Amino acid sequence: MRNLKRTLSLVMAMALIVGMMVVSASAVSSDFNDSAEITNTEAVDVMTAIGVFEGTDKGAFNPTGILTREQAAKIVAVMLLGEEDANKLSTNSTTFKDVAANRWSAGYIGYCVQQGILAGTGNGNFDPEGELTGLAFAKMMLVALGYDAKVANYVGNDWAINVAADAVNAGIAPKGIVLADAMTREQAAQMAFQTLTADTVYYTNKGTTVIGSDGMQVIVGASAPVKVANSTTDDYRTVKGDKDEVQQFCEKYFSDLTLNSNNHDDFGRPSDQWKNGTKEIGTYASTADASYSEKVSSKTLYSDLGLDKTTTVDVTEDGKANGTFTIEKGNSDDELGGNGVLVEAFVDNDDNVTLVVINTYVGEISKVTAAKDGDDRYVTVDGKKFETESFEKDDVVLYTMADGEIQTMTLAEVVEGVEVTKTTGDSSFVADGETYKYSAKMSNKGDVKVDSVLDLYLDSYGYVIKVDVSKASSDYAYVVNTGADEGRYDDESSYYAKLLLADGTVVEAEVDEDCLSGSNFSAKETALKNMRGYIVEYSKNSKDIYTIKGVSTSGLAENKKVEINKGESAMTLDTKTVYANSKTVFLVQTGTGSKATYKSYTGYANVPDLKDNSGNFVYYCKSGSTVATMVFISDVSASSDDIVYVLSSKAGTKVKDSDNTYYEYKAVVNGEITTVKMDEELKDSYPSGNVLKTDILLNVIAYADAENEILDASACEEYSKKDTDDTYQLPGVEVKAEAEDGIIDLGGKSYAVSDDVEVYAVTKGKKIETGSLSDVEKGMTVTAIVKNGEIVTIFYGSTTSSGSDKAEISGSGVNTATVVNASDLSSEANGAYVLTKMPEDKKDDIGGEITDNMFFTFRITDKDAQDVALSIKNSKGNLMYKEDAKGVTTGFHYFYVQVIGEGINNSSKGYEMSDKALVDGTYTWTIVNTTTGDELIGGTFTIR
Repeated sequence: MRNLKRTLSLVMAMALIVGMMVVSASAVSSDFNDSAEITNTEAVDVMTAIGVFEGTDKGAFNPTGILTREQAAKIVAVMLLGEEDANKLSTNSTTFKDVAANRWSAGYIGYCVQQGILAGTGNGNFDPEGELTGLAFAKMMLVALGYDAKVANYVGNDWAINVAADAVNAGIAPKGIVLADAMTREQAAQMAFQTLTADTVYYTNKGTTVIGSDGMQVIVGASAPVKVANSTTDDYRTVKGDKDEVQQFCEKYFSDLTLNSNNHDDFGRPSDQWKNGTKEIGTYASTADASYSEKVSSKTLYSDLGLDKTTTVDVTEDGKANGTFTIEKGNSDDELGGNGVLVEAFVDNDDNVTLVVINTYVGEISKVTAAKDGDDRYVTVDGKKFETESFEKDDVVLYTMADGEIQTMTLAEVVEGVEVTKTTGDSSFVADGETYKYSAKMSNKGDVKVDSVLDLYLDSYGYVIKVDVSKASSDYAYVVNTGADEGRYDDESSYYAKLLLADGTVVEAEVDEDCLSGSNFSAKETALKNMRGYIVEYSKNSKDIYTIKGVSTSGLAENKKVEINKGESAMTLDTKTVYANSKTVFLVQTGTGSKATYKSYTGYANVPDLKDNSGNFVYYCKSGSTVATMVFISDVSASSDDIVYVLSSKAGTKVKDSDNTYYEYKAVVNGEITTVKMDEELKDSYPSGNVLKTDILLNVIAYADAENEILDASACEEYSKKDTDDTYQLPGVEVKAEAEDGIIDLGGKSYAVSDDVEVYAVTKGKKIETGSLSDVEKGMTVTAIVKNGEIVTIFYGSTTSSGSDKAEISGSGVNTATVVNASDLSSEANGAYVLTKMPEDKKDDIGGEITDNMFFTFRITDKDAQDVALSIKNSKGNLMYKEDAKGVTTGFHYFYVQVIGEGINNSSKGYEMSDKALVDGTYTWTIVNTTTGDELIGGTFTIR
């Protein structure tokens, strides 16, 4: 071919198409995990395939790593002996002080020194890990070709000049490198590759060595190097016209290696195909004689190719035949290609022309399929698959095609957020002061308008191949409401939309009338109204005028089933299954009208559970996808991670200000002791019921006002009590065993305690204080929150769903428990207990109901009747209560005592307790035989 030069790599050729692309090929270089860094692909492929080069122990080729002296020794040894024989080299002696006999490279170094290819560095050293320059490696390659180092003067002061000259003449010096510099592994692979096809030489006479008076050795009478003859039948080239009668290095040392230069790659370009035996190594395109990335005329091709007659040429486009093109002198009318379209022209020695056209396409990754069962990972774009370890879903990529299959792929360069200030037909536009030209494959030129803010995607030649409304000014929104004002004149009408944005904020947007269908005000107003309840794509210009376009397939669906589970991708919306991913935006509305509030969540891992059989929703999925980009939900109950403990057993304080009436309650909100405002009083039956006897624990909170200050009591929800849920509450459970080594027993079941557990004490005086885990003692009744199997929050001394304030019991050797009915009494052992509900048959014993108070049990084993008494003393030893029982015989007996709550006037029974309940504190109690003074049982209890 005329001036035809073999390319060094497919990747370099493809750089003309789309820059540095990921190349789909079976070449050996692609097996390395740093294959994208390899530019001399053909050289690395061939040299690796024949065993001269290999990767690192980490699976990389390390193309930019510097070649060391011992690595070079191995390369030369393998090139001369073959991989199998070279690997058998060994040495039992130490030639150099710094090369041990058992060093991995000792055999290679010994061989190269013995052959005169390498020498030591002086003082008995070899410096195996020392860097090797391009000149030093070229000398080794020349010697391998048959050049004699002494005869060729590769020694002495002028050795470098002589090596450089011979390397160039022999055709082994890679272009573009400085031989005096340290050589990289990839450069070494290229030089070794070029050595494969270089001619071998020999000397008919190596001359005589003459030693001068100054001791200098000079060789005289040596012949010039002669090329080694070889039969064409042994030529490594398979094309007859390429063969010669000279022996190339590979013909002597790698006789299975063959090259077919009469080949074509997938695009139709003339190419070289290398094989090692019957196994193909790879196909590598030749360098074009002329290349163009914009329209090229027949006249220009005729001139650039140096033709002397009109010729009609077959055109191959994207790997397929696509008619003919006539190349003619002076013809400026006929053109080929276009902006961003690669046209390559090849001319052989007989002036035969090959024209190849390669288009660059743009697309968005719609799917990524992981490697599985021996199949490689691949991505899908525009319905076509491409095997690669690169790229993620939604990436915008450039790709080329050959015969219907993707050949190369790379990320498109993007210029974000530029404002268009001028357009020039369908050829170019100006944005942010820069002029951009369209690619021939640009399909949405109509989106480029003055004042629009765009993201520009460029091909490898700098042409705009795709535009999107800028992510800096464009997004999706839910249309809450719309409005319009008709002007006196047509151009004075104004259009508005209330948009709920992806971050949960609401904006009052003025809408560009040009984005609304219709020719008059009424039609445009109707078009805008029809967008209510839709998800729209919007953008705004520098004047804050919004352009909106409906993207959801329908508007708000009402009174439908909604089931969204936190952490799960699949959602049920009416009868359809729709999917969410980590980027899906959920907009959740609570309240309606002026009380409507909004919250935004991104990703299915962050959205709360949303479940309702009569909820409202609308969602948007991009074309061809079942994954939602945005979902709007209203009238649906939502779970959350909030922990709101409301002290609702104490009546709230009614507050009326200029805007609202609400009730204020003491509370703990996500770890902060504070107050909360409720829009109504918390009662068991609103509005005429009684104040709640229990405190409530909320994890779903909804607001009744736009400022998110007042809670909507009817919309808030309590924590689940189902232990099958990820997060739930344990209301009113007894501490059976105190926390130890991160484990606590609540209600007879062991739970892990979070390292960050929060503990709160609710006092008898209805105050909330910060507590500690060490305060949670055996026998206490607590309310706890379990999250993912761990106790994360504990409230003690609190009211629960099982009753009102309880005295907390403690005392060595004293049984403590909570019982709720009469049947429990007979099953309890001696001890002190909290009674949550007074048995009907016991009320008369003490003159009334004593809910949530103390009873004390004791068992008499002696058959003889005896008198006993219960005494309760405070921490100072003062007697606070005493009750006598006469003639008690064998059996189980009880004392019922009111210790908290309103006092009962029981003076008629002769009790020493006053009408007032006991104050907070610790008390001792004993039951004694009043005749003998013997204590039957006793202990302590605490009132908080």
